[in-house]
Amino acid sequence: MDKQIERYETILTTWLETFVSHRQHLPDTEYTLVTDTIHHHFQVIRTGWAADQYLYKVVFHFQIKPTGKIWILVNNTDLLITDDLVAQSVPMSDIVIGFLPDSIRAYSGFAVA
Repeated sequence: MDKQIERYETILTTWLETFVSHRQHLPDTEYTLVTDTIHHHFQVIRTGWAADQYLYKVVFHFQIKPTGKIWILVNNTDLLITDDLVAQSVPMSDIVIGFLPDSIRAYSGFAVA
């Protein structure tokens, strides 16, 4: 299981680093990748200013559970990260769309839990 978790950590980190690197040119906005490889959490946070208002938003939040499944906890974009994970040979049965209620998760085509 540890090898699988390490592999998924690498896949998520690489994908999120690419996402962040493509957005570093935006004025008054900063995208930051936050990784916790001990508890297996991965986030991208957007901070910045719009006129006189401070912005703080969690763009993505993933967790790899001890079962080895990737839980998508937050996706505040229109990007289909699931497609990219499957393209990286992550089985659909190892992806949980955690922000969906259990009753809807069963119809997502991905793992329920």
